[in-house]
Amino acid sequence: MKILLGQLSPKLGDVEGNLEKINEAVDRAGEIDLAIFPELFLTGYHLKDMVFKLAMIPSEDPYLEKLKKIAEEKDVKIVVGFPERSSSGYLYNSLIAIQASGEEFIYRKRHLPTFSVFDECRWFKPHSGSLKIWKLNNIGVGFGICYDTFFPEIFRAYSLMGAKILIIISASPDFSVPLFEKLCQTRALENTCFLIWVNQVGNYDGVGFGGGSMAVSPLGEIIVKCSRLREDSRIVEIDLDEVEQVRYSRPLLRDVKREDAEQLLEAYLNREP
Repeated sequence: MKILLGQLSPKLGDVEGNLEKINEAVDRAGEIDLAIFPELFLTGYHLKDMVFKLAMIPSEDPYLEKLKKIAEEKDVKIVVGFPERSSSGYLYNSLIAIQASGEEFIYRKRHLPTFSVFDECRWFKPHSGSLKIWKLNNIGVGFGICYDTFFPEIFRAYSLMGAKILIIISASPDFSVPLFEKLCQTRALENTCFLIWVNQVGNYDGVGFGGGSMAVSPLGEIIVKCSRLREDSRIVEIDLDEVEQVRYSRPLLRDVKREDAEQLLEAYLNREP
């Protein structure tokens, strides 16, 4: 399976321009199965109050229809971040995964940062619904967005649900990139999954997004890595048979204990509110 890591800098508020960047990146990549782009890439991350104008309803938005058309014409699956307006009126920091057939899958960010340079709770609602895996050529895929990476329970759940690939998109500033490197390697190893992390680049409102996107093997080894601080698209080719081989030789999922999860739940319930 060939996967494009589209580490690009979006044009803030210019959805049409960002769709064109996706189209051009897919064209340059040639024959690939999947193209992945960063968190909130369709609009740019630092929207602030512009998010109320640009948030999209998946079943109705003309820009998402154009994204589906790109996937269909290029015969490629696409994963990209966007601000979603739900039918209830809530705004979510979401990603959309689109098959070449036009079939779509939505994941909503579960953990919103409200520290350092971040204040996502001002605009977005954290999602608390059930986790589901996306089927990519009948292969299970689990998603996360940026700060979600710091919460291992999400990715363990995906692996127990059958995921073999974990995909995380983000808009991480340069000072956080070393943390994501460690986390991505750990999440891949502890779940014996391939992990693809695609981060944003560019400078917005004095915040520099760090790039450094990477693909990690089921043993936690970095197999492809993008440059820091500049646009840099890379293609990684992965062999899904490697997941089974690693799970045989390093049977972490076989040795997971339900009792451990129950103890974790008990600790959650008993901690001080």
